[in-house]
Amino acid sequence: MRVHFSSAVPCALKLAGALAGFCGETEKFADIPDGERVLAEFIPESGELFPLSFVIDGAFFAAPPRCCDVYRYDCGADLFAARFSPRERELRVRAQIRAGDILATVLDSGGASLSLENKTDFQTYALPPAEDYDAAAETIGGESFLRVLCRGGRRKELLLFNERLECVFRDRVSDFSCTDKLTASFEFSDIAGHTSVRTFRAEGGALLPDSQQLHAKNEIDPAALDERILPFAFFQEIAAGGDCGEYLAPCLADKKDRLMQYLGEFCGVYLPKEIFYLTHGRVNAAGLIYKHSEHVFDIKYFSVHAEKGKIDNIIPVE
Repeated sequence: MRVHFSSAVPCALKLAGALAGFCGETEKFADIPDGERVLAEFIPESGELFPLSFVIDGAFFAAPPRCCDVYRYDCGADLFAARFSPRERELRVRAQIRAGDILATVLDSGGASLSLENKTDFQTYALPPAEDYDAAAETIGGESFLRVLCRGGRRKELLLFNERLECVFRDRVSDFSCTDKLTASFEFSDIAGHTSVRTFRAEGGALLPDSQQLHAKNEIDPAALDERILPFAFFQEIAAGGDCGEYLAPCLADKKDRLMQYLGEFCGVYLPKEIFYLTHGRVNAAGLIYKHSEHVFDIKYFSVHAEKGKIDNIIPVE
């Protein structure tokens, strides 16, 4: 089994006690024989962070530790060391606000968390690492919510809570506004440069999907695309919530509404690695990412057959 290793921070990677190199966004890989147990260690370049270590075996990929994100596929897996703990454990208050009857406090002690309390209840929620945390009261459609914004880099993670201390919205957004509805913008790192603007209406303390508008920075002509790029552009259009009809030949165009039933609910599109082609040959395919659990994802590969940019068959790669 080939395992690709990467990390949220620059690290030295050790496998079975031996230095395997350095990784971060740049991956390292190792071929691990079936049935073998290997100790993996991620040692951050920064001395301010604790290392991560665990044994990789069959049980690991069934239920990896929460510090990792794992992407599983038929011929290998990607292991991303995502969450490191700082050595500094001093308890710090990063933000605090009272919104109506709710007292909200963002605490950091080796990891950020949000505590919410009112006259009758107390709840805590884990927060992502961020450079800045901001909490404020918001009114959406005449209903009251507590908003927590976690800022870091270009993207922001937005959380909204109702008066019952329930988290009713949590997602990464590029922009948002709270008026008569919640309006949130989502950017996709895809070929077309999609941005989705979605609205949500408040109803009894919930935020329900209301409408969506999709914009593309780059105009795509399927007939002009390299056939190797075509499956990625096609599946990315579906993942963004767009209209994939212009990619389909007449024999599939009238079945467009059944595509999601055939493909399943995937959350992203994946570029196959070398091991895929060594296993399956030179197949013109893209990987579709399916969420299995909080930190575990499964990748299934689909190839397409097309004539002059029009797809007439979509085939699972077995």
